[in-house]
Order: sequence, then C-alpha cells, then structure tokens
Amino acid sequence: MESKQFIDIFFKKFFNEELKQKIELATLYVATLGFFIHLGAVFLNMTEVIQVHPQLAPFLANPISAIYTPFSFILFYEVYLLIYYLPRSFSVSIAKQYEIVSLIVIRRIFKDISNIDIKDVNILSTQNLELAYDITGFLILFFLIFLFRYLLVKRKNHTITPNIEGFIVYKKLLCILLVPVFIFLSIYSFSTWIIELNQLSLGNISVITDFNKIFYNEFFIALIIVDVLILIASFRYTDRYSLIIRNTGFVITTVLIRIAFSTSGLANIVLLVTGVGFGVIVLYLYSLYDKIDKGESTKESYSYL
Repeated sequence: MESKQFIDIFFKKFFNEELKQKIELATLYVATLGFFIHLGAVFLNMTEVIQVHPQLAPFLANPISAIYTPFSFILFYEVYLLIYYLPRSFSVSIAKQYEIVSLIVIRRIFKDISNIDIKDVNILSTQNLELAYDITGFLILFFLIFLFRYLLVKRKNHTITPNIEGFIVYKKLLCILLVPVFIFLSIYSFSTWIIELNQLSLGNISVITDFNKIFYNEFFIALIIVDVLILIASFRYTDRYSLIIRNTGFVITTVLIRIAFSTSGLANIVLLVTGVGFGVIVLYLYSLYDKIDKGESTKESYSYL
C-alpha cells in the first residue's frame, strides 16, 4: 500500500492539471518565440546576409517554412499529453499517438509547400508529388483519427474495480519511468543533430539526419516497449480474449508507425495510414465484441486497460 501511495504522489508531481497548464502556456510562448527566430533567419537567408548548406536551404527557403518551428514545439507538448493520459486510458494514449503522427505530417507539409517551384511546368516533379502524398495522407489520417475518437466516445462504460486499481498504479509507474527517457531522448537527439550540423559545416560529412526523423524514431521504440509491458501486465487483470487482442493490435499499430519513420515519400504515408487504419479496425471489432460479451465475473474494468 505504501508503494502505491508513493507512486501516486510521485506521479502527481509530473502529471497534474496545474503543471499541464503551465507546460501548455510555456509551449505557446516558446513556439511563438521560435517562429519569429526562424522567420528572422529566413529573411537573413533570402537577403543573402547569411548562407547555409544546401541541405538546410529548404528550412530557410521562404517565410512559410518558418511555421515548421512552432509545430515542432507543439509536438513535444503532444508527447507529454500522450504520457499524461496513459494511466487513464490506454486507448486515449493511442489516440494521442495518432494525433502526434498527423502533426508530424502537417509540419512536413509546410516544408513541402516552401520547396514548391511554381515555375516548374512538370506537375509530377518529386517535390510536387511529395506534397501531394503528404496532403492526401494527412486527410486520410485526420478521418481515421475522427473514427477512432468516435469509437472511444461510443464505447461501453465500465466501473473501476478494486482489482484494476493496481493496474492503474502500474501504468503510472511506467509514465514516471518515461519522463527521464523523454528528457534524455530530447537532449540526445537535439545534441546529436547539432553535432551533425557542425560536422556538415566542416565538410566531414555530406548528409545529415532528416529533421522529421529526429527524436521520434527513438521515442516510438520506447513506446513499443511500454505498449508490450502494458500488454503483458493486462494478462494479470483480464481473461477476456477481445481485450487481449485489442491491446495486441495497439502494439502492432505502434510498430507499423515506427517502421514508417524509417521510410520516406509514398512508403512513409502508406505505412502511417496502414498503422492508424489497423488501430481503428481493431477498436471497431473490439467494440462489436464488447456488445455481445455479457460476462460480469471477469476481473477487468476495460475502460482503463
């Protein structure tokens, strides 16, 4: 009992409504500041006051590309929300994961738009196709996220049993462990990219890591591990086949999204849409199964699993 209370108290230090509002406000300020700094760098580049490596040119091509920076900070806040909602509902945290993916695609769209050459008569140029893929992919993702959220709202409500409280505490412990992982990956990813920029300027390397893949490659690996740990722990608290399959499906969807970050272009969009679409189908089938599953003697309260 003491360990549960300790975990609960420690969890509330990092995940409470007051802190969430402070982080949200700080994100707003930092995102706004970052936007103006990026905008200033764009104008300095356009007026040839500064010169950048060709690989960095797309980020300073025109004022539209400056929108890329505030979205990057908003994405970090969304990652915090994903961890924040994990103990309350595994399904809601998966929904936040899908929203993060869609925001990454939106951020990429702004970079794609800034790279378009309107004078290029070739409609099917690589840059135009990448923009078309991203816009189409985002619309499909947005619709799939709507369906996922709709299914969450319409799902059957269940009461929390005393037995399930231990599982909630277990997920809170995972969230606490995710905090230092999140901080470490943020610092490590950004510092590694800065080092690559320095090596690029010195001519020691010719290619740097795509900024869209920084941090999220490693973070989604951490999410896969967390999802698997939740899946394994759920065997202790439920004997329902449908719930076990649902949690397994959520692990698969996270794996597909992680694989998507290792690809680019059309393959990236197809894998993202497939991953989110798979999650929607799993949740829909689970909701159908839930309607015919009338057993009340089982151990779980599956609104919190």
